[in-house]
Amino acid sequence: MRLLLSVLLLLAGIVLAGISPASAAAPYTVDSIMLLQPQEALQERIDGAEPLAAYIKALNAAAQEHLRQAAPGAPASGYIVVAVRADGARKIWLDYAPALPAAVSGPLRAALERVAPMRVRRGAAVFAINASLWGGARASAPPSPEEWRRAAGRAGEPVEVEDLVLRIFDGR
Repeated sequence: MRLLLSVLLLLAGIVLAGISPASAAAPYTVDSIMLLQPQEALQERIDGAEPLAAYIKALNAAAQEHLRQAAPGAPASGYIVVAVRADGARKIWLDYAPALPAAVSGPLRAALERVAPMRVRRGAAVFAINASLWGGARASAPPSPEEWRRAAGRAGEPVEVEDLVLRIFDGR
């Protein structure tokens, strides 16, 4: 609980940084942050709330800047889902409804992948940013990227989120 509270307090600065609703058609509006692992597991993997909050802020700034310069798109609801592995490798999934066109998702993902990741001590740290694009409604269902659904199907049994993303990193 302490890590989540710390992250939330540090992320309160997002509003001050201008990554909040400015109008109904803002290109990027952060609605919430979702930790996709138990807090105890996440605390074992990262160096505290500050690096996580700083990484999330940097991702939000990259998304905001990229989408501010992009041609306006259709309203979309969903998540930027992020996994960072201990070796610094990271994967970013854009889980939006309606699905983002390749002309939007490719450059946005590239902008997000240019952000230096936080340090992860072991395994992987996994979280999602619930963010609306171009005035879309806040996502209410949990994130479930297509690649995750395919990997879970190949596993043939329920898999914890960290194990699932590590399987994806390994090509399974």
